[in-house]
Amino acid sequence: MTGKAQAWIGGTIAILAVGALAGYLIAVGLDDADKVASVIALFVALAGLAVSVAGLRRQARSSGGQAVEKSSVGGGIAQVDDTKGSVKIVRRGTQTGPPPAPPAGTTPPAAPAPSEGGQSVQGTAAAGSVDQVQETGGDVEIEE
Repeated sequence: MTGKAQAWIGGTIAILAVGALAGYLIAVGLDDADKVASVIALFVALAGLAVSVAGLRRQARSSGGQAVEKSSVGGGIAQVDDTKGSVKIVRRGTQTGPPPAPPAGTTPPAAPAPSEGGQSVQGTAAAGSVDQVQETGGDVEIEE
């Protein structure tokens, strides 16, 4: 479903809800409707709080991702994201020759778009190893 369709459906539901509440207000009177509206407002506020907390948690988890795409790297690649402990990557030795040629038919982009929330290395020639570390609960140590 497109965003435009969702907006129309949400707007229609909101208009129907306002109409239903106005009809209820007219039917039962202002004093009783005020009491019921207070209880409804409490539950709406609690639901809004829950949605806000869920959105913040989701935003904190999604770091935007990391990507290396369509490029030529003379050494290794290390991607580290959202760790809760120490990360130690030790590389022994260096690249002695020129960097490898990029894969045929590719040109390095100006700014590669990272995959959403993840890590990726695509269409890339690397002379060294590719290390990807994401969402660990403890220490990570990678030695080459």
